[in-house]
Amino acid sequence: MKRKMNKITMLSLIAIMLAALLITGCAKEKGTIKIGAIGPLTGGGASWGESDRNAIELAVEEINNAGGINGRLLQVIHEDGKCNGKDAVNAASKLITLDNVKIILGGVCSAETLAFAPIAEQNKVITFTIATAPDVSNAGDYVFRNAASDLEGGRIGAKMIEEDRIALISENTEYAMGIQHTLKEELQNQGKAIVADLVYDSDETDFRTYLLKIKNARPEAIFINPGTSTSSAGEIAKQMVELGMEDIKVYGNLLIGSKESLEIAGDALEGAKYFDAVNIGMTEKGAEFLSKYKQRFGTSPANDFYTGARYDSVYIIADALRECGENSGCIKDYLYKMQPYNGVIGTYTFDSNGDVIGIPWTIKEIRSGQSEIIDIITI
Repeated sequence: MKRKMNKITMLSLIAIMLAALLITGCAKEKGTIKIGAIGPLTGGGASWGESDRNAIELAVEEINNAGGINGRLLQVIHEDGKCNGKDAVNAASKLITLDNVKIILGGVCSAETLAFAPIAEQNKVITFTIATAPDVSNAGDYVFRNAASDLEGGRIGAKMIEEDRIALISENTEYAMGIQHTLKEELQNQGKAIVADLVYDSDETDFRTYLLKIKNARPEAIFINPGTSTSSAGEIAKQMVELGMEDIKVYGNLLIGSKESLEIAGDALEGAKYFDAVNIGMTEKGAEFLSKYKQRFGTSPANDFYTGARYDSVYIIADALRECGENSGCIKDYLYKMQPYNGVIGTYTFDSNGDVIGIPWTIKEIRSGQSEIIDIITI
């Protein structure tokens, strides 16, 4: 009888243990899905980092309010990459080793992305970035981006410059130097003369020495090429006027059309032309996103396209998670084979390098302090 009772007791204990394991397993399965995010929350690119974070939070709120991912909620852990490699590496190491994330949304800046991508690749962690440096294309099999490479930006820049004698002034960042390299090559292939090619540091605000060298080179046009500083283009344009250089036609990358740049420059950027990504407000989905963003955060994004691209990326990852769970290898394969995604920035997919395919560019001109689209170009 005693043996029988012991046997019953043992079976009961086993049943309790199995039940506990089952409950624990279910609890783990029903827990939150953690995703990392890296962007410049402080420093020179903080306005872009804030918009990036807001876009992520808006998408996550919507997804979670709709039931989450197969009944599980998304949780995003934000880390400050400060637009530099060292801080981005520290952020990624923490997200991967301590938080055990399988997906990192970031970086916003090319320097961030290129620095931490090898660590993510080694750990088979998905990197989904909006960074544009050409080297991102070869950063790893687990790296994807839904913003076009600066190789395209440099080609677009060369297409819009009509003059024959051109000066370049670029910020010393991965983004700006990626554009500078391709732009210079394309212009020279067209037979145009690069009469000055100068590089400044991100913390500089007095550009008069550079501009005097450019003035003495007698260019017909100048290409202003900021990297992370949204104010430097405005300072350069304003100081050009002070030095009597108003007769030089101004071109630039998208940062010369930033709010900070235009406020500093005043009328000095009137008539300047620059390339930018597509204006998402021209589509129904894009306009809806911008409206929701402004209603939720009380302001407009630092850049409509790149903020919209980040919003899209959260939804793309959510679709992949529904299909694959947190299996990063499966998510990688899902993204490479993804059918054209109809998002707020347009309809697109990814090539064999994880680069976006299908998004056009715009050429804009500053008129009466406002940016107006004058052309749409697809490469």
